[in-house]
Amino acid sequence: MTATLRSRRPVSRALAVLVLVLTLPGCALRPPQPEPVADQAARRDRLLALESWDLRGRIAVRAGSDGGQGDLEWRQQGEHTRIRLSGPFGAGAWQLDWDPQSVTVSGRDGTVTRRWTGADATTQFLEEQLGWSFPAVSTRYWLLGLSDPGAAALETRAADGRLAVLEQSGWTVRYERYIEVAGLAMPAKIVLENARARLRVVIDRWRW
Repeated sequence: MTATLRSRRPVSRALAVLVLVLTLPGCALRPPQPEPVADQAARRDRLLALESWDLRGRIAVRAGSDGGQGDLEWRQQGEHTRIRLSGPFGAGAWQLDWDPQSVTVSGRDGTVTRRWTGADATTQFLEEQLGWSFPAVSTRYWLLGLSDPGAAALETRAADGRLAVLEQSGWTVRYERYIEVAGLAMPAKIVLENARARLRVVIDRWRW
């Protein structure tokens, strides 16, 4: 579900990127082999069945005159999401813990700086920090190279069957590069954009 936000507050360089953001240990990353179209359903089922996964990479964001880049860690454990962001955003390091009933933001020393609670916690957080709409719940699926099963989507696939372009909830998600991880083709470079913002995510490591 996407909430339409109408805040006039300026984008917080550190916190805004935290949400614009959602293998076997030591497994080497390499270009994926062609993946038959028939395997896409099995791939989706396998990824949706994961209890937990995490990634490390880099993110760059541009929203009007605001923007920045930094290192990104995303850890998904069931319905709980933990996002860590560090780098030249002017804020050192930040951590976002997010579940269906709360959003908590902590500084690099672990001190809680802000907290939102209730069923609309994510909406509150986005409204206060971004001032524009972002389908935060969908991001955990987009990072995996999947459409959000809870919303209508238009998928465009490459000749090898992999997802190339996803249009969902007012956003266009382009998958520019994949890598092979534990027998699956996983996104390694993703561009997300709409009329208000553009995000580029480069993933260096997947693990589950």
